[in-house]
Amino acid sequence: MSETDAGAVEVWASESTLLSFDGRVLEVFGFADVHRFHRAFRPRMTVNKRMVSISPTHGGQLSFFFDHDRRATLEEFAARLAGEIGE
Repeated sequence: MSETDAGAVEVWASESTLLSFDGRVLEVFGFADVHRFHRAFRPRMTVNKRMVSISPTHGGQLSFFFDHDRRATLEEFAARLAGEIGE
C-alpha cells in the first residue's frame, strides 16, 4: 500500500488491478472501464478466499480475483477504507 503525492492511498490487487482511494472516491483500474464508487454510496470492500468484492449501498457489486501474496495489504486497505467511510 502506498500514498500518492495527492494524498490518495493505492494498493495493487494483482499485476493488472490497482485500487485507489482519495478520501472521496474509490477507483478500481485494470478492467475495460474504470470502476468508481463515491463515498456517499458507502462502498464496502471484503477480501474473500479467492476474490475481492466491493458492494455499494446503491448500484452494482464488483468482484475480481487477487494475487494471494497481496492479501494482507488488501485487508489493510479494506480496513482503512471502512474507517474513513465510517463502517
